[in-house]
Amino acid sequence: MFSVTHQLVSLDIDFERRAVKGVTELSVRAKAMESGLQKMRLHCDRPVVRSVSVDGQRCEFERVLAATRQRVLEKTLQLESDKDEGSLVVTLPEGLCVGDSAFKVRIEFYLVGPQTGLVFQRDTGTVYSDSRLWPGVARTWLPCVDTQHDRSTWDLFYTVPANVEISGIKLPVTVVSAGELTSLVAHPRDAARKVFRYVMSTATAACTLGFAAGPFASAAHVSAETLGGVFAFAPRGLQDEARAQCAFLGDALAFHAREVGAYPFRTFKAVFVAGLAEVITCASLVIAGTDVLHARGAAEAAYEARRVLGRAAAAQWFGAFVTAAASEDAWLVAGLAGHVAAAHVRHSLGANEHRLRLQRDMARLCHADVNQRPLSGAEGGGSARGDSARTAFVRLKAGVVLHMLDRRMVKGAPSLGLARVAAKALHAAEAGELLGSGGHAVGTAWFLRACRRVSGVDVQGFADQWIFGSGCPVFHLAHVFNRKKLAVEITVHQESTNARATAPWARAQVFRGPLTARIREADGTPYEHVLDISEPWRRFEVQFNTKYKRIRRSTKRFHQRQLLQDAADPGEDDQPAALLFGAESASAKRAWRAVEWGEADDESLASATFEWIRVDPDLEWACIVHFEQPAFMWAAQLQRDRDVAAQAEAVRALRRLPSAAASTALMRAVMDARVFYRVRVDAALALADLATERLGWIGLHHLIKIYKARYCLPNQAVSDDDEPLDAPRLPRPNSFTAIGEYFVQKAVLAALSNIRDRRGEAPAAARRVLLAALRYNDNSENPHPDAHYLACLARANANAVAASSRFASGAPAAHALAEIDRLRARDLLTPSAQNVVTCACLDAVTRLSLLQQPTQGVLNTALFAAAALNHAAPAVREKALAALLLHWGPLASEGARLAASVAADARSPRVAGTVARNLAQLLMLRAMAYGRQHSSLLLMDAEPGKGAPEHIDSPARLVGGLESLVDALADSPELRTAFASAVHDSALPDEPRRVLAAVHALVYQTVDESLPPPERLPRRRLKIRLMKPRGAEPLSSDSEDMPLALGVEDALPPAAKPQRRKYQRRQPLPATRPSTDAGDDPQTLSALPPIAGTRPPAIIVADASLNSPVYAAAVPPPSAVATTPSSAAAAQTPSIKLKLKLSKTTAPPPTTPTPKPPPPSTPSTPLSPPSPGHVSDTQAVDAATRKALHRVLRKLSRHPNAFPFSRPVDTVLDGCPAYYDVIKSPMDLATIKRKLEARSYSSPGQLEADVRLMLANCFNFNPPETPVYVMGEALQSAFEEEWARSGLADNMPHIARMSTGKRKSLSSSSLATSAMAPALSPPPPPPAPATTASASKRAKKIDQPSDTTEQPKLPPAAATPAADWQSLCARALLRLQAQPSALEFMAPVDPIKQGVPTYFDVIKSPIDLSTIRSKLLARHSYRSADEFRADVELIFANCFLFNTPSTYVHTQGEALKRVFETTWNRLGSVSDIPMDEKAYERARLLLAKLKRDDAAWPFLRPVDPVALGIPTYFDLVKNPMDFSTIQKRLAKKGYSHVAEFVADIQLVIDDCFLFNIPDTPVHDCGKAILALADTLLELDQWNSWLFAEVF
Repeated sequence: MFSVTHQLVSLDIDFERRAVKGVTELSVRAKAMESGLQKMRLHCDRPVVRSVSVDGQRCEFERVLAATRQRVLEKTLQLESDKDEGSLVVTLPEGLCVGDSAFKVRIEFYLVGPQTGLVFQRDTGTVYSDSRLWPGVARTWLPCVDTQHDRSTWDLFYTVPANVEISGIKLPVTVVSAGELTSLVAHPRDAARKVFRYVMSTATAACTLGFAAGPFASAAHVSAETLGGVFAFAPRGLQDEARAQCAFLGDALAFHAREVGAYPFRTFKAVFVAGLAEVITCASLVIAGTDVLHARGAAEAAYEARRVLGRAAAAQWFGAFVTAAASEDAWLVAGLAGHVAAAHVRHSLGANEHRLRLQRDMARLCHADVNQRPLSGAEGGGSARGDSARTAFVRLKAGVVLHMLDRRMVKGAPSLGLARVAAKALHAAEAGELLGSGGHAVGTAWFLRACRRVSGVDVQGFADQWIFGSGCPVFHLAHVFNRKKLAVEITVHQESTNARATAPWARAQVFRGPLTARIREADGTPYEHVLDISEPWRRFEVQFNTKYKRIRRSTKRFHQRQLLQDAADPGEDDQPAALLFGAESASAKRAWRAVEWGEADDESLASATFEWIRVDPDLEWACIVHFEQPAFMWAAQLQRDRDVAAQAEAVRALRRLPSAAASTALMRAVMDARVFYRVRVDAALALADLATERLGWIGLHHLIKIYKARYCLPNQAVSDDDEPLDAPRLPRPNSFTAIGEYFVQKAVLAALSNIRDRRGEAPAAARRVLLAALRYNDNSENPHPDAHYLACLARANANAVAASSRFASGAPAAHALAEIDRLRARDLLTPSAQNVVTCACLDAVTRLSLLQQPTQGVLNTALFAAAALNHAAPAVREKALAALLLHWGPLASEGARLAASVAADARSPRVAGTVARNLAQLLMLRAMAYGRQHSSLLLMDAEPGKGAPEHIDSPARLVGGLESLVDALADSPELRTAFASAVHDSALPDEPRRVLAAVHALVYQTVDESLPPPERLPRRRLKIRLMKPRGAEPLSSDSEDMPLALGVEDALPPAAKPQRRKYQRRQPLPATRPSTDAGDDPQTLSALPPIAGTRPPAIIVADASLNSPVYAAAVPPPSAVATTPSSAAAAQTPSIKLKLKLSKTTAPPPTTPTPKPPPPSTPSTPLSPPSPGHVSDTQAVDAATRKALHRVLRKLSRHPNAFPFSRPVDTVLDGCPAYYDVIKSPMDLATIKRKLEARSYSSPGQLEADVRLMLANCFNFNPPETPVYVMGEALQSAFEEEWARSGLADNMPHIARMSTGKRKSLSSSSLATSAMAPALSPPPPPPAPATTASASKRAKKIDQPSDTTEQPKLPPAAATPAADWQSLCARALLRLQAQPSALEFMAPVDPIKQGVPTYFDVIKSPIDLSTIRSKLLARHSYRSADEFRADVELIFANCFLFNTPSTYVHTQGEALKRVFETTWNRLGSVSDIPMDEKAYERARLLLAKLKRDDAAWPFLRPVDPVALGIPTYFDLVKNPMDFSTIQKRLAKKGYSHVAEFVADIQLVIDDCFLFNIPDTPVHDCGKAILALADTLLELDQWNSWLFAEVF
């Protein structure tokens, strides 16, 4: 409809308030066919728009927010399509001429505390844009047209403070942005601010914009012939490092300009930001982290910087300028950028480096391409936005696939291959001849056609396998020499990495194409043979070229002749040939223990028909090759083949074939300076695997001899051949001029630390060499830094000593720790680049401490805690925090406090993400150890008469350990609060929040239940149970004193039960609370309107020793509850006496920020606790009752919405200073748990009263519809269900509930069991609960229909007991709420929000499904099914009365009415079947078959909206259900009738159809499960309650 030709953007950035005020002006031109343009839509997701004007005239605008119903998923899918419409709708003024002339749209906006798009770093005074080369991010901080195809020129103004204060020092602020810097001036009205102006003259998309502002200093300016210049910016103090790492960028850009095409922009800028873990590529700009910056001469950093920055430079051509046409084409742009970057690696670092990198990338791809989606196509393609793992995989596979395609194009026809196609794509983009409105987008179809035109090779078959398919081939090859035919018979068997894949899109396929086999025959000539792979199994006959008579030769003479020839021929390199140890003296051979091939079996080489065979020598296949040939052939390939890929293959093969001759071959490779250094490194590491006692420690001997000969001073007293192996030597002074020798030296030391004997200990000779290398290291004459070398020595010494606990607690550990501590102290005085030495020392100490006893104190917690503070470097903090988590563990209060204070700290997102990952990994490791420790619990119960039970396998043992550990973790309130605080903190990045959400869901939401005990159902079941004696103090999961029982309800008899022991509380680490950001201060932000989604106040773990009030409720007798209004009103406000009891065993901490509430004796204001009818002392709290109370409380604590109630309210931290002025009787779950453990409850009713008091406080203090109020409603619904299920309320009078949770899973079984009394006669009205004023007003809006209204007749099934008809109503309601047509009737009508101000003038009796649900959950709201049906039909009557026919709501009402009539008639006409033991067994088998189906993967576990990236799931699905929840209810025998079980299966399918639109993978899985369930239920005639129709 319109296009933007130019856009001006002005941003005023406030670092302190984390706010941005902006103005943007768009030059818009209507298309020729749209002269009547009236409205225009722009993308503006997060910015708050203040005003919009068109050519100076103020105009109307509205924000069309993302739908909260079924169109949410459609909106997400449209983000990657042409249907992506903006959320800001601007109405153009009347009379505006929108012809050929352009008009300007001016928008004023602001943004406070952005969650996405912009990242503020308070510690470093930096802000940068988290840009991506795909739409979706730019719209979060700038109103624009954020699509891939709409391009315009840009004029960018940035107003920033002139200086920013960091650690008391004022530093000037620099802005680095996309475009070219044209001016830098002081602000005309504020001298303390300055304005940067950048101009982007090349038309680019909005998603390619980006900037970084902070105290940066210019580090480098490299002039180039083809562009205006290359600039580098870095934080002050890192200019030299940035200059060293960016020196190659000028050459890289010039190379790409020669090979591909002219640089599309004028300048190139690289800015380095602290704390950034990834690289952000923008148009003419790259934003990288400071981790890649190291001093000049650091070889490790040089290779990493070239890889990262080189790919970012190549992305300027393919990514920023040439973009992807659609989401399924994103792989092509990433692959072209990787292919161009690989060409520069080959040009600058050599072909050997390029081939080895390519070989390792292929190996990584083969192991990663399992259950992965294809690169492109309907099933897989799609962009990888928000998924870092998918992005990395697409980049890896796309580069490898394009290399394979290039090789096939070059071999198939004489052409320039893919380089010609890349240049053609760039030229077409410059001419505007590609796809998209600007002609800059390249698509997969266009690319394949271009490849065919350039090379003449049909690449469609290749594309079907590698681009539109998934997986990699696995080849099993075997060869046999046929002497009669003089041919080699090669058998090829093909498999796929997806052979055992479980994802529906990961299908195993047969890969087809030419596979090259190179045979080096006996005369030394390599012959290539092409094997046409087209079948899974095939045998090929390869003709031999050498005559058989020429094959036999003398092995020893031939071998020595080849060695002499190799020594005389220096090869391609100019380096001198080293000693080859093949023709030296006998004494040298004895000293080096050199063993030649053929000495043990002289006929093995003499009878060989060829020297070796190589499969795929040109790296044309990304495959796994299993090919076996004798070890001497691999050794010959290592020695004589000049291809580094062949040498690397030989090293890996010899590593798997240990022998003395193999060790000699590897030793020669390490000593030969002509061999590429990466091959020498692999050979040195392989020697550690050959250092075994069976081989006489020959690998250890060779490694020490190599180290002494190459890197130690000579021994003047004795010759090298006569020197004993354990004789000490001083290392040579460091000289890292030869980069290859430097890496080989590090590899030799690392290999020595990896050697182990049969006891798992490192040999003494290896430990002495490593300790001497660290102690006598001399870098005085070396021009290069030795930080990475020292880090390698520290880790190697720790690795050698930590091999055995005997060494870790003796003199070897003391010597190593002394040297490591000396190294750390030295690095503290003169820090190394990025603190690599300190990080290595912390790693070494951590590893040694894991094998020490806790009393030995190897790990200095004070030292590590100091290193974990905010002022330390991020890398040092990560190492220190990981060590403290390992030392304390997640179960201890110190570990939980540490996780709470760091994971919720948004000031350091990188550290928060690392701590989250460490915590998840630690939980997994502890679970594995727990499973091994308690493996005796995991038994398979034998069937009667089948003998003793048998042990299960290791994977199940680990799963059992995880389940047991999860049960133990669930009782940790500190860890639970830490999880909840971090997961719900919107200021944290996506990655740590996603990891913490996954662990939180595992521990507190999706804990699976065990099956029923075997005595009830003597079947073969896997049972994992961890029991402890009742009344005993809870123990840690790591305790060896944990009583273990298998299927025993009580481990000890009553007389032998131990008494309660009082444990001394360990002094915890002082809680480090994150400081409150200045930008979150209400006074600071008072000038701007509030914005939804700002960061909530941090939740800090309160000390368990804080005192809390203990109260006793005065309970009137049951007869005192009268039915008169006066007595009912009196019953609503019972008198409650509160008593404060001070704790004598524990004292509060020194600093308590929470003010203590006043000790009320009698509340002056009436509270709203539950009715006195709930509090009863008729039940004594025996052991069984206490166990049931613990179970109920544990379920409440695990609830997702329980974290606001997990601790006492802190008026300062929670931001509610008036809380204790309103709430006179505070209560929380921690106080309830403490009272329950102290046995302060004399009856179950007292605990129930405490829970209801806690919920009443929530409803009294928080207004309705607020987040905490909604969480309280959900928690109340959960409590009602658990309390009724526990059986503790059977002898208590029932009353109506105060409110209804909104997200509680409403199941037919829970509603059916909640109605206990038949509705034959109406019971006396119960006392009404106390409600807030707002709740009363809201209740008045809904006028219920009169009971005297004539109701329609019910189907014949209505003449059933109350539980039956209520179960029928519940199933019908579940069916209605799961329909897409019910979305308009879920909640009460809001006339203001929905734009229907006359609704209540027409509709006098409003009703909706949520109101019906609330009435159905209440015990006595409905007295018959007729009343329920009347309310449902009233919904339809109101709909048809207010909405005219053919309107959308009217149509939805008709559809829902048809569903209700069909459901009601079918459910009412079929007699229900009770659930007996046979029915339960049949239901379990049926559920197991459903879970084993390939389409059941989306329904196995509850939906986690955070982990799956669907935050609006519970806005649509009000009654979530899954197969694991059904399994839990089956295990607890929670179904009374078969119809309830079938209704839950129906609910799983209905929820799927409600949230997932048709033709999506999950929707198709739902259809498959529905068809399978209909077939399985039909066998038992249970399908009468299943609705197989999809409405």
